[in-house]
Amino acid sequence: MAWPKGKKHTASEKKKIRKSIIKYWSNPSARLRMSRIMLKQRKKLSLIKIKQYEDIKLRKKIDKTITKWWREHPDARKKKSLEVKQFFISNPKAFAEFVRHGKNPLKRHLRTKSGYFVRSRGEKQIADFLFSLKIPFFYEEYSLFFRHGRFAGNLCTPDFFLPKLNIFIEFYGGYPAAWKKKVLKNKIYAVNKIPVLGITPAELDDLDYYLIKDAEKLSRTGIAKKFKIVEWR
Repeated sequence: MAWPKGKKHTASEKKKIRKSIIKYWSNPSARLRMSRIMLKQRKKLSLIKIKQYEDIKLRKKIDKTITKWWREHPDARKKKSLEVKQFFISNPKAFAEFVRHGKNPLKRHLRTKSGYFVRSRGEKQIADFLFSLKIPFFYEEYSLFFRHGRFAGNLCTPDFFLPKLNIFIEFYGGYPAAWKKKVLKNKIYAVNKIPVLGITPAELDDLDYYLIKDAEKLSRTGIAKKFKIVEWR
């Protein structure tokens, strides 16, 4: 029983209301019914507290994971990290999928002729090859975050971007999860119409053919011509 609101009561009316409240609570069945309602409310409150605690833990995990990602990609725009974090907080399943696929475990430790530090010998070979031919390129300059569709929540950072040809180059190395990552990335790029040329370790021996010729061929396709890198910054 709650005190009626929105109306001014006279002294006699207030006395009657008090008597009705006392009478209501003197009924054992009424007290039992109210105690059950209060117990349900306490359970709901405890569940809300647990959920809030879980959300805090998730937020911390997302923040730590994405912050680490962006520290490893210093050339990418850091302001997008906030957008990525917010998306994962709203879509915890997408974050779990992102973590499950993992990433390249190697750090940037090999210096190239162009001055970039890369993660593997294969990437170094590609970077030095492009530099020797005076082909402009960026290394891990753009991180592509996919918000929609069946691949929502995936964050891909292609290894190289060739601005004159308007295409990306991905080197799929030999670390344990590389092949699975290659299959996933190829599907993501195809669905989202991203012009990406994949290079495997076996193709490093003939980059004139597998990189230059295939890159020029890809740059002439409709996908490369329609692709606008500014939309992904």
